[in-house]
Amino acid sequence: MLRPLVMFGYSLIFIITIIFSSGFFNIALPYYKTIQNLGEISVKWQYLTEHKDDYDAIFLGPSTTYFGVIPKLFDKYMTTEGKSVKSFNFGIAGANVSELDFYLQKILALEPANLKWIFLDCSVDLFTNIGSTSAQEIYWHTPRKTLENFQLILESSIDNWKVKVPYIYANFQSFIYRWLGIGQLSTLWQEGILNLDLSNSDPLAKVSEDRLIQESGYYAIDWQEKAEKWKTIFRGNGLDTYQKNLKNEQTKLANLNSENAFNEPSTIYGAKMMKNIASRIEQQQQVNKKKMEAIFFIPPILETDSNPSAIYRAYKSGYIETLFAFNNPNIFTNLYELDRRIDSAHLNNQGAEEFTVLLASQFTQYLNNSGEKLISGRL
Repeated sequence: MLRPLVMFGYSLIFIITIIFSSGFFNIALPYYKTIQNLGEISVKWQYLTEHKDDYDAIFLGPSTTYFGVIPKLFDKYMTTEGKSVKSFNFGIAGANVSELDFYLQKILALEPANLKWIFLDCSVDLFTNIGSTSAQEIYWHTPRKTLENFQLILESSIDNWKVKVPYIYANFQSFIYRWLGIGQLSTLWQEGILNLDLSNSDPLAKVSEDRLIQESGYYAIDWQEKAEKWKTIFRGNGLDTYQKNLKNEQTKLANLNSENAFNEPSTIYGAKMMKNIASRIEQQQQVNKKKMEAIFFIPPILETDSNPSAIYRAYKSGYIETLFAFNNPNIFTNLYELDRRIDSAHLNNQGAEEFTVLLASQFTQYLNNSGEKLISGRL
């Protein structure tokens, strides 16, 4: 009886040793520090590392930034206002605040010589793509970032544990894959061995790398292979819901007491993460003794697609100093019209052009009057 227990104990110790050894060995490998096999993220990262000193401003955010901010147009507008700015769009489709902070740290570690402004579009509502073990999901799931995401999930406004638990499991799975070094083989395994077409889960997945670089990281949804199909799906299945949500939000905002808006207790940790991001940029400024500012912004998106509670709490608490908000459809009406959108959450190229000009205009006002710390359509 004793012998099987001893053998079990030795086997358990062996397995634990293998797991921890694999993890620490993986940390020492180049994969842990370099960005490989991540599609357009890798393309953007390689270009940015090679031209890191060329840019004054970087836009960092999820797909609402990736498909919504046009650096060349932003720079052109700033030039007409007598201000020389060169910007780069480092938007990442599906990224939440933890993933964005992960890449922010990597960007700051490059120590770009001329970087003055980092524009941040931070969503705390995105946790991970359930069921996805893509290289993108795996790569940023370090122990700390995984724990952060657990905390965001636990404090989120989602009341249904049947929804929360799969998110927690998906994050844990991505962490295990990263820890064991499976991330590099994940996409190859799914596409090459299992013969899965990962683009089916995201109809806007494939882009022209040359055009991506030519546009300084921006890529219009209109240019993508399946954009028309995506637009047709939205107009057929999602249009009524979008119009209903838009009308409800317009009514809500028309009667809203802004002092009590977006003050839910469920946004404490999300607001803390905004604080950490702002502090990280401030510390980098002190180390390099060069001006560097965090400019937070909320794109033209409905609350049903992205709740801005955390970023508003962070601003009201004094964690962040500057916030440009465009999520008021009563003020920025054009940006919410159907001919400016590809779906409820994303702008098409026409909408992106108009939004970029508005963002540049607000930024110009901010530079002309640095004491005006909030230029917002909400508050």
